[in-house]
Amino acid sequence: MKKILRLMEVPICILIICQPIFAQVRPADEKAANIQQLMKMMGTEKLVQGMIDQMMNAFRPMFTQAVKGSGNADAVLNRVQEIMTEEFKAVDFTALTAGLYDKYFTSDEIKGLLAFYQSPVGQKAIQVLPALSQESMKRGMEQGQLVGQKTMKRVLDEFPELKGTPKPPGKM
Repeated sequence: MKKILRLMEVPICILIICQPIFAQVRPADEKAANIQQLMKMMGTEKLVQGMIDQMMNAFRPMFTQAVKGSGNADAVLNRVQEIMTEEFKAVDFTALTAGLYDKYFTSDEIKGLLAFYQSPVGQKAIQVLPALSQESMKRGMEQGQLVGQKTMKRVLDEFPELKGTPKPPGKM
């Protein structure tokens, strides 16, 4: 159980630390209304749910490893998933996102984004970007694992003492 709590510390700390930063941003009324309209048009709530699902899928293997061998591993994993989903839903990601749009875009740029997302190309972007992002994240994670494996192999080849085996003759 301590392993599970330790695995949850980092993402929870990040959310807690970042929340006051976003809470300080107060957009002007027109800009705020346009940002809200933009986020509604883009389906931000659906995107947030997709993000939660992706995070749960990423965390599940770590939690599975942490409770491996426990007699009630499935019950613990299911409960962890329920609690994390509840906690993520309690975070107002819409407000966090609105603060970021206010920070990085001017009022005129927000209006430009609204115009873009009302266009046929913008509508297509709204439809395909969630799947594109999910597939991109999956491919990125796969490549990250391959890079990690290759890196460890090369390090172990260069530093055979890390393997716990004697160095081959003639190698430094």
